[in-house]
Amino acid sequence: MSYVQITRTPGHGRAEYDRVRREMGPATPAGLSAHHVGVVDGALVTVDVWDSRAAADRFAAETLFPAMERAGVSPSATTGVTAFESDQSGVPA
Repeated sequence: MSYVQITRTPGHGRAEYDRVRREMGPATPAGLSAHHVGVVDGALVTVDVWDSRAAADRFAAETLFPAMERAGVSPSATTGVTAFESDQSGVPA
C-alpha cells in the first residue's frame, strides 16, 4: 500500500523549493517512490508517493523541516495537505 501526499503552499514557488532542495542534498529520501513539483495559481504544489505514512512523517521531521529552517523558508499557515493510502499504482490497462 502506498501513501500519497499532495501539498499546496500559496506564496511559495520554485525559488523557495530550490533553496530547500539544496539544503536537503542530492540523496533520494528513504521510502519515496515518486516526486512531482509545479507552481499552480501562485502556489507550490508537490505530489509525493511514499512507501508508508511513517516514511513521509520521518522525512518531514528529520529532513524537510530542518532543511526549510536552514534555507530560511518558513512554513505557510495556508499550506494545505491532502493525503491518502492507495493500493493501486501505475497506469490502468
